Amino acid sequence: MRVFAALAIAAALAAFPRAQGGSAWLSTNEAGLFHDKKAEDLFTSARIAISGGPGGIARLQGLRLKGHSKIASGSEVFEGVVEIRVQLPDRYLRIDTGAFGRRLTGYSGTVPLALIENADGKTVAEPRDAEAVTAARFELARLMLAAATWTSHEVQVKFYTRDAPVDMPGPADALGVDAVGTNDSGFAARVVMDPKSRMPARVVYRSGDGIRTMSIAERRSSGGYTLPSRIVTTVGDRLIDDLTFDTIAVNPRFDKADFAK
Repeated sequence: MRVFAALAIAAALAAFPRAQGGSAWLSTNEAGLFHDKKAEDLFTSARIAISGGPGGIARLQGLRLKGHSKIASGSEVFEGVVEIRVQLPDRYLRIDTGAFGRRLTGYSGTVPLALIENADGKTVAEPRDAEAVTAARFELARLMLAAATWTSHEVQVKFYTRDAPVDMPGPADALGVDAVGTNDSGFAARVVMDPKSRMPARVVYRSGDGIRTMSIAERRSSGGYTLPSRIVTTVGDRLIDDLTFDTIAVNPRFDKADFAK
């Protein structure tokens, strides 16, 4: 039963106006290109709202988010603690711990950091293939688009508000910007801005269990940025997970052991 619960948790998580400055605002972190002026305008406004002015996103080097989680599996909801570590551009680790056991998802460079343990601490699964790294890169790319409109050098995208070259998930939105992979990666996500704050309100993307919506339910100021303090992911009306972060550290100090199993 405990093995089943651990696998169930794993499945639930894995399938897991033009602003001032114009194009001169583009940060050194920018890996994507804008297809149209509206896409650039929406992202520029969002970046200024998040970081307070030009250059802010370029100064963002890492995050450490700690809090608690609710993870749905079938008709059950498992509660636990969650920690997310991000060292840009290519280190990411999410750790979920609870009565179900422990689950790690992430990567460090080209090394996967995926691990599933049951409540007894026994390893249920430990994916080590390239697909595990790709999945973690996509997860980081979506998280950072939602949190700070930061774009990944590893998952290069082009931004559209019209004429996207692929079928995008979810309904069209006047404040939506479609991020489409430019290197045949298959990445596609719609970033929808909040009409009042101008910051990302949700990211919509396809997953193995349907079209997921990652919603930024709450934000708060930390380290000079306005960052998510609660993220809720759903498929339709069904909860995938609900993450509330009690502490948000911007540009924390990491060492090699922070991105290891």
